[in-house]
Amino acid sequence: MSGKMSWIWSALMPHPPVLIPEVGRGRENEAIKTLNGLAELTRNLSKPDLILLLSPHQAYFPGALCVNTGEFYHGSFAMFGADVSINANSSSENAKILCDYLGNSGVKIFAASSSDITRDQGSMVPLYFLRQAWGDLPEIIIASPIGLTPEKAFAMGQALANFQSEKTWALLASGDLSHRLTPDAPAGYEPEYAAKFESAVEEALRNNSPECIYALDAKTLDRAGECGLRSVMTMLGLSAGNEIRIFSHEFPFGVGYCTALSEFPRETAPVKLARETVRRLLENLPLPETGGEIANSELWHERKACFVSIKTKSGELRGCIGTLAPVQKTLDLEIIANAVSASTRDPRFPAMTRDELDGVVISVDVLSEPELIENISQLNPKEFGVIISKGYRRGVLLPDLEGVDSVERQLEIAAMKAGIRDLDGAIIERFTVTRYK
Repeated sequence: MSGKMSWIWSALMPHPPVLIPEVGRGRENEAIKTLNGLAELTRNLSKPDLILLLSPHQAYFPGALCVNTGEFYHGSFAMFGADVSINANSSSENAKILCDYLGNSGVKIFAASSSDITRDQGSMVPLYFLRQAWGDLPEIIIASPIGLTPEKAFAMGQALANFQSEKTWALLASGDLSHRLTPDAPAGYEPEYAAKFESAVEEALRNNSPECIYALDAKTLDRAGECGLRSVMTMLGLSAGNEIRIFSHEFPFGVGYCTALSEFPRETAPVKLARETVRRLLENLPLPETGGEIANSELWHERKACFVSIKTKSGELRGCIGTLAPVQKTLDLEIIANAVSASTRDPRFPAMTRDELDGVVISVDVLSEPELIENISQLNPKEFGVIISKGYRRGVLLPDLEGVDSVERQLEIAAMKAGIRDLDGAIIERFTVTRYK
């Protein structure tokens, strides 16, 4: 598939009906940390076009991801004496696209259709809080990961990370943790195993790594009495490389409730243009056109200098070329020209190949007009880039670079790049950048 990266966030949400005020009737306040965590989490959520909701309370099939292909979902909390219902639309077309993609990625898929989600608190409760935050719900695709092993759930998350669509997607990982944390817990009391499980899950989320969960033995996983591990593992696989923020983690009813969020960077217009330029260049296709679908932004009316930087995902520089004063008529043309140069004409590196493109991170820095400084006290390496000129030599260094923590170090590197041995008689200018990642 071609298009922008799909995922804009993944979130972990618990699902006890008692959290809903109409159901809890005051008891929800016994889980106030969780309620506050849900409030903070939903405040941070952008509404996507579609949500893939992983619920452990859907029907499941051994060894497979069981996808509910219903055209719509409806449910009610009437069994709890609450006049609250949930209605959400699905999308059979996008469900099929996702299932085909996962199937081709090695994930076994089992499809089942059921519109009634009344008994699926794993879907109902999170959807209640999302509707509270947004007023209405986007299209939802519900699936159960319970048939997968934790390892296969993590691998599925990794596969999802490469899924692309013209729509924006989000992963809602619904799941409670151990149900055996206190003597009055609903599934019995297993203090040793439950505590060990809770600690491992929190550590996994904080470090964004499944290793501490993999280190748990089968007895601990079984005796912890959890329902959300596969949801957590899928979230970890999808969110690899991104920060996961934990908003709350508590067990007021003897059940572990955790709220967590990972937001994914979205390519801005300048970065999208730079990446598409490099892709077309390396595939021997015509470069983007001014005013076309890609090079179409209010930014493009400006005439500014810019730098295009290309790094590997591990942070190693792969190419960086830019201009200190605008050369092209408009900013979009400036980005296109510098993207071509950064990917194939940086003298420090060989020209990129198409196979490298998916493994690099591109950023675009749009420069302000340089201004002459009278004293280095006017510099700040986090805020200003510098230009050092002496004779025919000129060195430049962008602001806010890793490892450049002092003015002296910034000037030293800029001078070294230009072959300037000392700053006596040198002209120093500063500039700011608007950085698009």
